[in-house]
Amino acid sequence: MNNLLAAIAVLVVVLLVIAAAIVRRARVGRVCGAAEPRKRRGLDYTKSPHIVVDTLNLVHWLWRDEQLAMSPELIAKTIARTAPALKRAHPGQVMYVLKDRESRLNDDAARAVYHAAATDNGVYVYVAERYADPPTPTIADSTEHSARGRDDFFIALLAYRWRCAVLTEDRLRDFDEFRGTITPFHVYEFAFWRTVPHREFINPSASAFMRIRKPRMVRFATYFKRVTISPSANTVGQSKPRLINKTRRCAPTKWH
Repeated sequence: MNNLLAAIAVLVVVLLVIAAAIVRRARVGRVCGAAEPRKRRGLDYTKSPHIVVDTLNLVHWLWRDEQLAMSPELIAKTIARTAPALKRAHPGQVMYVLKDRESRLNDDAARAVYHAAATDNGVYVYVAERYADPPTPTIADSTEHSARGRDDFFIALLAYRWRCAVLTEDRLRDFDEFRGTITPFHVYEFAFWRTVPHREFINPSASAFMRIRKPRMVRFATYFKRVTISPSANTVGQSKPRLINKTRRCAPTKWH
């Protein structure tokens, strides 16, 4: 019996010594700047099967050497040129987001063009539109540039919902001002598999959108080469290499 108690006591002493050594090593590591255990990384949104596209920004980038007026037809043509490459890289949802003109509201003819673009290319097209008869505003009208960013706000909302990146050259520098300057708007979702568009109502200042942050952004050059788009080319890859001449660059007219 005495031998058993003695063996237990020795084992306890050994365990205490080992524990003390482990604690001492940990303290020394912190003092000497030893590497901390690697923290678990968050989701890499750029590897998501989904992608959100800043469509008007893409139109300006893609056709920036052509003297073309911004129009629903040019937007549809841009979707047709870029959708195949994006769908190969993102087998989930490819979502093109744009807005109506600032000078006039969309009509049924423009919406029909966007619906056809979604159907023909197997993608989603979202159009952020102002109200013809706006509801009582929750914020005062603003002349700030950020007040016209309803498409940018919805882009961030989609990226948050789908945990994916946004394809854009825009840095969204005024993103933090959106919730305080953008008045309520509504969004038409044209899905390739749906005959009737879905309509969603958005109030940026609502508490439901408090957690939305500036999305992870990816540049167009990640997917597309700098090329000259010719009327005879069916895809971006079939065009000839671009010869950049900064003095002759002329982007499509802005969406006013």
